[in-house]
Amino acid sequence: MGETTELLSAEPESQTEWHDLAAKAHRKRGRAGDEAAAKTHELLAWEVRQGLSPGNSKEIRYCPRCLERGVKYILLWGGPEADWCGSCYWPRSL
Repeated sequence: MGETTELLSAEPESQTEWHDLAAKAHRKRGRAGDEAAAKTHELLAWEVRQGLSPGNSKEIRYCPRCLERGVKYILLWGGPEADWCGSCYWPRSL
């Protein structure tokens, strides 16, 4: 029961936290297709954390494209949109 209360009162501060909560909710519900949906949410969160997919967060993250060039630029918070780099405009293509 505590987990249900946690899910209802949660206020995620990033896209990845939201995906983590959605995965928990699907597993808690346990209907047909919920396990697949939970794994999809986990994969989406993993991709954002690895820098493979754009996402947003209120925590400091560095631009993966600039890191490959050997420089550290903090991503700008994108609000409801994906975070982005003010130097190379990641996740947009160059």
